[in-house]
Amino acid sequence: MGTVKGVLLVLCAAMVLAGCSGKSQEEEYKVAQAEKEQREARERNEEEQVLREEQEAREEKTVPKDAKEKQKIIVLDPGHSAVLPEGSEPLGPGASEFKPADTSGTTGISTGVPEYELTLNISIKLKQELENRGYAVLMTRKTNDIPVSCVQRAETANNAKADVFVRIHANGSEEQSARGAMTICITPQNPYVPELYTASRQLSDCIVNKLCEAAGSENDGVLETDSMSGNNWCIVPATIVEMGYMTNPEEDKLLQTRSYQEKIVQGIAGGIDDFFGY
Repeated sequence: MGTVKGVLLVLCAAMVLAGCSGKSQEEEYKVAQAEKEQREARERNEEEQVLREEQEAREEKTVPKDAKEKQKIIVLDPGHSAVLPEGSEPLGPGASEFKPADTSGTTGISTGVPEYELTLNISIKLKQELENRGYAVLMTRKTNDIPVSCVQRAETANNAKADVFVRIHANGSEEQSARGAMTICITPQNPYVPELYTASRQLSDCIVNKLCEAAGSENDGVLETDSMSGNNWCIVPATIVEMGYMTNPEEDKLLQTRSYQEKIVQGIAGGIDDFFGY
């Protein structure tokens, strides 16, 4: 009997020791795993910090000194959309004349590309270029599947207290031979915001000249009219950029090429720089 008890005591002791040993190994594994995760987290943080510093260094090189001292706010308005807003809107604040809230725009005679696709594509590229130059940039729309009225577009610029409102469009004409770029601003006699004429005209001149210089396109100058509700409702300097004629077979195809689009982007950005004196 004593022998049996002795054997049982030895077995119990062995089981206890084995249990303690197993628990110790498990705890050591958990500690090692925790240390490994902490080490990997530190390494990730260090790598991310290096990447952030490199990005900041690159951005520092591309930001003009004047823009850093006072960052300008640019609102880009990609013309039209695949979905039209319903109803009509006053031509200007308090106006008795009404216009459609927006229209579908034109379509490429050779490519079949709708204007709203081209204007959004150019605006996205232009936004990136302007941000690289140090500007703060907002857009009135970022997709083609939402309706945005002309008044809503102007209000985006007004609410942002933008320094300029640049509306991106492409032209159309019944004459297929019509070609070239132009800009559109209000007249000195504008019944809604005449005080913005000088700045809007200057912005329009700067952009059309730099655009045509960069793209090598025909310069059709600045059209002054008070028939554009998006300009009339805007309380900051505004211009419409007509990049070229989608109803001209050759110019339509050219507008869809990556190289020509890059020239347009550089030209418009250069015109904005010129307007601010950078």
